[in-house]
Amino acid sequence: MSDRFAEQLIAELGICKPADIDLDAIALVQGVTVKYEPLEGCEALIVGHGERAIVTVNKKSMPERQRFSLGHELGHWTHHKGRTLYCSQDDIEGNNDKARETEGNADRYASSLLMPSFLFKPALSAHKKLSWKVVREIAKEFRCSSLATVLRIVDLNVAPVLFVYLQGGQRRWFRRSKDVAEIWFPKESPDPESFAFDLSFDENKTPAGPRKVQADAWFDRWNANRFELIEDSIRMGDCVYSILLLEDVGFLA
Repeated sequence: MSDRFAEQLIAELGICKPADIDLDAIALVQGVTVKYEPLEGCEALIVGHGERAIVTVNKKSMPERQRFSLGHELGHWTHHKGRTLYCSQDDIEGNNDKARETEGNADRYASSLLMPSFLFKPALSAHKKLSWKVVREIAKEFRCSSLATVLRIVDLNVAPVLFVYLQGGQRRWFRRSKDVAEIWFPKESPDPESFAFDLSFDENKTPAGPRKVQADAWFDRWNANRFELIEDSIRMGDCVYSILLLEDVGFLA
């Protein structure tokens, strides 16, 4: 899924390669001045009036995080102009459905601005199989985080893939591509037969790379043992990120 306003803006600016996606310059085109200052409690905030706005980005964050935060605030400026917005974790993770919807729209705009589909899909199609190695290469090309990149892949539905975020061996959240049937809902904790299990409890464990595993290591469905999937799991700090490639026709919607 893409934000048509973000994609249209990139096209209208004549941008034809990822290296030319200069968000500070794009912000100026939209009447937005960008400042980089230390912030506490949020990654960025925007204050606007009329046709002008100022975005302040947390200078203490990683460059990839700064770019996404700026893109996120530009999404607010495009979709929610006329408001003064402050983006905190409470907005994103709290129980306010309206706030989560607003933040989700801004995230989708940022993803589309940083990784427009007409540039992103050809970059991805140059690789035969999805893996964390491929994700990292594309993330570097588009100057985005690996997490933002893999979520863009899922959202664009370019492969039948499911992304799972684990912490302490427990599923915290996941996202599936549109082609994967909704009946395939990952377990709260993957079985020891999964590669993610070992990574969750051994911080010195080396990632195995893409490997086949029985689907019942990840899913409780009665027929899961009939299918195989390709799992590629990595550890990031105290979390494990898992890409599950579900190519068997039994996984598809």
